Amino acid sequence: MSGFSDGWRWSELAGLAALTLVLLVAWQIPYFGLVVYPFRLFGTFVHELSHGMAALVTGGHFERFTVSPDLSGLAWSAGGIRFIISSAGYVGSAVFGGILILLAARGVTARVLLTALGLLLGVLCLLFVRNLFGITTGLALSAAMVLGGLRLRPPWSDMLLLVLALQLVLDGFNSLFTLLRLSAHSTVQTDALSMAQATGIPAVVWTVVWTALSVAMLVVTLRLAYRRRTDVARNP
Repeated sequence: MSGFSDGWRWSELAGLAALTLVLLVAWQIPYFGLVVYPFRLFGTFVHELSHGMAALVTGGHFERFTVSPDLSGLAWSAGGIRFIISSAGYVGSAVFGGILILLAARGVTARVLLTALGLLLGVLCLLFVRNLFGITTGLALSAAMVLGGLRLRPPWSDMLLLVLALQLVLDGFNSLFTLLRLSAHSTVQTDALSMAQATGIPAVVWTVVWTALSVAMLVVTLRLAYRRRTDVARNP
């Protein structure tokens, strides 16, 4: 009969926790924060693309998006289900980061994932980005990920992918907490304020809902990725 501790891959979880702590600390150190700037910029691209993909999935049109040096962005879409589109930006980062962690934990190599991510980002930037900073940095990030996928060997490729994935999950939380502060000021236009204007439900409520969804996504991802398949062992 196995105990609770036998069901988890604790060494991998410990490494994940340590890397998470490093990233969180790096955000708070002004100059060291420049080191994680490219990863946070990648998070902004995923955020805006999540809005656009949600528009397409719900029957609308994704027109264009921009990304600014301060890590902010704007996405333009037409049609679709606005409730889902507005929610997709912040939740999308956490969902996508969780999927990357899950794929890596289930055996998809980091080199394959990095190359695929780079190519996909490059194509989407060419199709939808409409400002100079966005297209320049988007293609630079795309090239860096493809190069990392082709040239880096484990464990460096694994580390790069894990940092990208964690950044997406953590950036979702960081952005949501920032949104929670901004939502207290009705003059600041945010996704939550847009939802409040469309539904009459306060912006803070939408922020809390999106945060809860991100937390749930993280918990489900960790459970699926780092729980051993003990049922297989019991039924050979």
